[in-house]
Amino acid sequence: MAGAAHPPLDIRRADAADLPAAKALLHRVLAEDLGYGLRADWHWDIWDEAALAAAYLDHPRQALFVAVAPDGAVAGCAAVRADGPGTPPHPAWLSARYAGDDVGQIARVWIAREHRRQGLARRLVAAATAWAAEAGYRLLCLHTDAAVPGAEAFWRSLQVREVWDDGGGTIHFEWPLDALVPAGAAPS
Repeated sequence: MAGAAHPPLDIRRADAADLPAAKALLHRVLAEDLGYGLRADWHWDIWDEAALAAAYLDHPRQALFVAVAPDGAVAGCAAVRADGPGTPPHPAWLSARYAGDDVGQIARVWIAREHRRQGLARRLVAAATAWAAEAGYRLLCLHTDAAVPGAEAFWRSLQVREVWDDGGGTIHFEWPLDALVPAGAAPS
């Protein structure tokens, strides 16, 4: 679909009406890009619509942002969570580094294939990080799978610091929220 015109997308904090389409997009990306599908131990927050609601609508320190097409389809997501990397599978020192009420995690920055390379991830991340700063977070942690095309390069194009490369394909970064990406930033 390279070169195809994309409809305008509304970037907003998800509400209950967005959850079915958000779940569909998140599960699709898991199957198509990550290749292992839904795992209860890793994907507790996106298991179903009830889990999404509990994680991102009912929790005052967490939020899900969506990019919604005029037909209601969700083209991308980004989430802010009030937790850091868990132990296991991550080492205890990494979990301890991100303990505290002023540290959150940016997660689930996933875009449908047909909407990539349009600046959508940047727009979603800008909305999510702006919300996180307003919510009182001073730092966000995140991790990415270096095997996903473009994922590592995307995060390195922002003002994040690498904290740890586990040698198995997962790279951990942190992002001080005084280095926010402008909402209208162009894709790299």
